[in-house]
Amino acid sequence: MFVLALAAGQILSARNLDSVGIILLSLVLLASVACAVELDPAGSAMPWTPVVEGILAAVLIGTSDGPVEPLLIYLVVPPVVAGMRHGWVTTVNTSFAGCAAMLGAWATTNSLGRDGAAIQASTPWLVFGLGAGLLAVWQSRSVREMETTQAPYAAAHHLVAQLHTLTKRLPVGLDSVTAARALNEAARAAVSAERSAVIVKTGKDAFESLVVDGPVTAADEKMASICAWTGRPRQGKGLVALPLRVGEHSFGVLLVGRKSTWSKAELADLQAIADTQAVRLDTALLFDDVRSFATSEERNRLARDIHDGVAQEIVSLGYLVDEISETSADESTRQMADDLRAEITRVVSELRFSIFDLRHDLDEASSVSGALAEYVREVSHQSGMRVHLLFDERGPRLPQRVEQELLRIGQEAIGNVRKHARAINLWVTLVSDGKCVRLVIEDDGVGAAGARPGHYGMHTMRERAERIDADLTITPRPDGGTVVTVQSRNTSTTTEGSSDGHTRPAHR
Repeated sequence: MFVLALAAGQILSARNLDSVGIILLSLVLLASVACAVELDPAGSAMPWTPVVEGILAAVLIGTSDGPVEPLLIYLVVPPVVAGMRHGWVTTVNTSFAGCAAMLGAWATTNSLGRDGAAIQASTPWLVFGLGAGLLAVWQSRSVREMETTQAPYAAAHHLVAQLHTLTKRLPVGLDSVTAARALNEAARAAVSAERSAVIVKTGKDAFESLVVDGPVTAADEKMASICAWTGRPRQGKGLVALPLRVGEHSFGVLLVGRKSTWSKAELADLQAIADTQAVRLDTALLFDDVRSFATSEERNRLARDIHDGVAQEIVSLGYLVDEISETSADESTRQMADDLRAEITRVVSELRFSIFDLRHDLDEASSVSGALAEYVREVSHQSGMRVHLLFDERGPRLPQRVEQELLRIGQEAIGNVRKHARAINLWVTLVSDGKCVRLVIEDDGVGAAGARPGHYGMHTMRERAERIDADLTITPRPDGGTVVTVQSRNTSTTTEGSSDGHTRPAHR
């Protein structure tokens, strides 16, 4: 538009519109068609467009017998456009095509006995077009490389901004268990069912039951896995498995069972409920992954800040107290300095354990039992308590989300024993069959079986248990102390324990 406006202004100033106006109008039409053809922002699908534009522009200008010198500037446009949108190959091809077309026009005018002065004047513009096009290639390449580098972060920023706005408007929070329960309740409210479950894929051949309402047999799980992999509904004797889908992506199954048969209307209602709730559940699962990663990063950041900040400052204070104790001649001052040094040593020890607590996480190679064993060994080393570990793990490994929450609950409960119970013995029992889990933490100390005012550890443990569809109970131990129990709600016989909180593992 700028080049055409500049050419039109020069023609009007020289009052040559009558002689070359038709050529100017033709160039306007050519530019409009070229812009329409290249409406695609990517521009990679039409690399020949500037080549054709350059040839036609050279032919229109070169074959005219009027004063076309003001129009020669348009010869720069096709190579520059090619450089900005298509790269150096298209730029060179466009320039060479324009030169060839101009040479052909020059030969035609010579054969007709016309003056070719305007064609000779086009040479600087053709050379300038090639140089400007190559410069545009270099500049646009750097811009594209920067955009390519920033594109994932820009997309992530856009999605996170949308997610932040969405979570404020949702009637139900982005929690996978909450979303699964809403789906299960909606399905059971729509049809009379005796049992139901919401199962999601967690790996290549791994599944996790987010909600189980009633007994789920091995045959039911097999039907659910087939439904999840095929993405198609499955129906058996008294049981229907409906895929949870988002577009073509199948990520889970809704199982609904009863003794009576299903009507087509009921199956249609169930599938409609599954399709409606699937987006919410899949979004919650994705958000769980993002939240877990962000939590891990924040724990590491806090550990670094404590280690590099307040811990170093307190250690420096310890050196100052040591100097006071060594240089003071007053016995009471030295005693106070020694007492202060002992307290500083205790605080530094607590800070170091807090750093370990924040950094301690699940290892991909070991299950939650290994992580708990390592944590308990460190607690025993720090406090001198005698530790008794009882682990009975059968079947497949628990889902990582469940193991993560169990580890945090165990850390909180064991940490409370270490800090407040003044216990001599600590018992940690874990029983799991791959589906259900029971974690029991006992001590023989003096801790109260309840939350202290102003402390939210117990509340946090209950929230974590709720996320994995488990119950948390805190009761007094018959021989003194406290028992903290985390029990899956869909309890199997493998994980059932006695009423006093003691489990009976198969091996030690």
